[in-house]
Amino acid sequence: MKQPLPVQWFQRQPEIVAQELIGKILVVIEPDGVVLKARIVETEAYLATGDPASHSYRGRTQRNAAMFADGGVWYVYQIYGIHLCVNVVTETEGRGSAVLIRAAEPLAGVERMQQRRKIQDVRRLLRGPANFAKAFGFQLADNFQPVVQPHRFFQDAPGTAPVVKRSPRIGISRAQSMLLRFYDAQSAFCSR
Repeated sequence: MKQPLPVQWFQRQPEIVAQELIGKILVVIEPDGVVLKARIVETEAYLATGDPASHSYRGRTQRNAAMFADGGVWYVYQIYGIHLCVNVVTETEGRGSAVLIRAAEPLAGVERMQQRRKIQDVRRLLRGPANFAKAFGFQLADNFQPVVQPHRFFQDAPGTAPVVKRSPRIGISRAQSMLLRFYDAQSAFCSR
């Protein structure tokens, strides 16, 4: 088995982590032993400074406190009162930067993901940040938890490197012109 990415890997600038996270594999070992795996195909970087779309833009709050931790923890928050979004915190303590996981290609544990999402279409299982969070069983309790754990971690993927492109982020009203969305141009699993 490939080694998990070390916590230091996440303690870099968010745009670098967002770009290099494309093609990495998220592995989650559920309490009952079911293994979920997915190849990350779409991310968005949220910067510590000069980024009005970032939750950290106006400073630290109770909601965004995880963004100000050392890189390598999860920032999980709720939107519209029902859906969760999952981010990986980057850089170092006090910075306030993160990478949103927007979409992934399911590789293992597909039946469990389908049960959670209540859909069969594999292409739609992990398309969109809320769908990704639901399929992988993320909870608000995962906020501030380490990204590198025995039961949940990222690792390098075997095979050919993805063709990574960048574009404006999706569904934001501020800083729309910033090219901070990264995606695998050859993947059919991206959100758009």
